[in-house]
Amino acid sequence: MSEPGDIYLAELNDEQRHRVMVASSSRFAQLSGRVLVAPEIVAPPDGVPFPWRIETEDGAFAVDLMLTIPAERLLERTGARTRLRRAAWLAPSI
Repeated sequence: MSEPGDIYLAELNDEQRHRVMVASSSRFAQLSGRVLVAPEIVAPPDGVPFPWRIETEDGAFAVDLMLTIPAERLLERTGARTRLRRAAWLAPSI
């Protein structure tokens, strides 16, 4: 089962494969049959990240473009953002 921060190759609405970062828990997927994901995007050319984007060693994921997909569309786990914790990255820092 997927956990927050896992990075998967997934089949999105256009039936093409894209990398996504999982934002929902395995319990959510179990109960709903769906997974909340942030799609990978091209990083800004100047290298300045937006606060609503999550950067990893090899990509950036758009929290502002989150969507839900059926859990069976997660095809292959390709990595993880290990420091990501449940919903902690959605809350503003104080």
